[in-house]
Amino acid sequence: SGSRNLEENLLHPSDLAEAAANDSAAKHPLATQAPPLAWHAAACAHGHGNHAWLQTADAEVDPIVMEPEQQNSYAAAELVVPPPALLDGSRRMLAGNRLYVLLVAVPVALAAKPLGCSDGVVFGLCCFGILPLAALLGDATEQVALHTNETLSGLLNATFGNATELIVAICALNRGLLAVVQTSLLGSILSNTLLVLGCACLAGGVVTPAPRFNTVAAISNAALLQIAVLGLLLPTIMHYAKDDMDFMQPLSHGISIGLLLLYLLYIYFQLFTHHFLFEAPLEGDKSLQDQDPEEDEEDEQDEVLLSFSGGLLWLGIATVAIAFLSEELTGALEPAAAAWGLPQAFVGFCLLPIVGNAAEHSTAIVCAYKQKMDLALGVALGSSTQIALFVIPVMVVIGWVIQQPLDLFFGPFPTAVTFLSTNLVFMVVQNGETNWLEGAMLLFSYAIICFSFLFY
Repeated sequence: SGSRNLEENLLHPSDLAEAAANDSAAKHPLATQAPPLAWHAAACAHGHGNHAWLQTADAEVDPIVMEPEQQNSYAAAELVVPPPALLDGSRRMLAGNRLYVLLVAVPVALAAKPLGCSDGVVFGLCCFGILPLAALLGDATEQVALHTNETLSGLLNATFGNATELIVAICALNRGLLAVVQTSLLGSILSNTLLVLGCACLAGGVVTPAPRFNTVAAISNAALLQIAVLGLLLPTIMHYAKDDMDFMQPLSHGISIGLLLLYLLYIYFQLFTHHFLFEAPLEGDKSLQDQDPEEDEEDEQDEVLLSFSGGLLWLGIATVAIAFLSEELTGALEPAAAAWGLPQAFVGFCLLPIVGNAAEHSTAIVCAYKQKMDLALGVALGSSTQIALFVIPVMVVIGWVIQQPLDLFFGPFPTAVTFLSTNLVFMVVQNGETNWLEGAMLLFSYAIICFSFLFY
């Protein structure tokens, strides 16, 4: 049965290989027999998700992929090397990203204000501290997702993909900084759609003249993004069409609930009913055909560094640390902007989104340079869609609960800029391929918008 504990039923690996070969030969007469394993081993279920590990006297063994019937018998989809101990796995995870060097800024930022440092110094230290914490949050989420099935993995990444922006926005909303919440969230959308997507198209276009990507996923995200912007346009138009503003709060609440329902439908569409559309290889994609399948499979296989509980531990640590730093950051934002001579809108629109998304930005650019355009666009457009359809409506609902009058009237200038930018992105992704010139156009558009916010 699926609940049989493998620790109580130790099997020789040759028995597992023989059973798998016999079962495969019965179903596929032309299947070849799996090679026997040379060393004694004991199979033990980890207890989370679909993974079990094969502990051997040798350093490495080839993973054994079980049939669905064997998954029910052994409660595992495959046998891989078990994760290292918590301390060793944490050390290897932290050593794998140079950005984690900035973690030393976290305690310094928390101690800066009690030590009497200026608001500008506190704000700067908090920004440097949030940079590695956002990357740690993403890595911890991936480690937890490795112990779940594909559906739960997608839900986890969708839930915690923009947790940093959500935490910062909640802290700002709690302080009544409504304009900062609005500009920072719109800035996150445009930094992903223009800055990150532009860098990805530029990096991919330098290597390949016309890198291709999954058109279905790209157009779905772009269309959903435009629907979310429509939810911002309607309150803006109504603001100038009527003199009475009492309708703004209930209108915003109704639109926000509708956008949240649409986001849930999109998640269900992507992970359950039509997941094959987002995973199917592209026909005629020469950039994908030229890749070595074995090399590509090795690149996409993530290394398990933490157990399920260890990943949850680091996920909790990163979330709590970001919450504390976000509280300090939002408290020092207004005086820091005044001390630096920068408009508060520019700080919220340009600086905060880059700080919260720096780790994702670098990931998208590296993936595009390696010709993994689907991953790059998934980070850029997927993150923008999540902010527009999930984070912004959630913030409106939270403001409704805590009696903060946050609505979807973001002002005519930011809303118009967002509308024009999403139309530009839709034109770039609609044909399923891109080039370095389109990346340059997106980057110039983002630079022009950021420069204009210096005078807003």
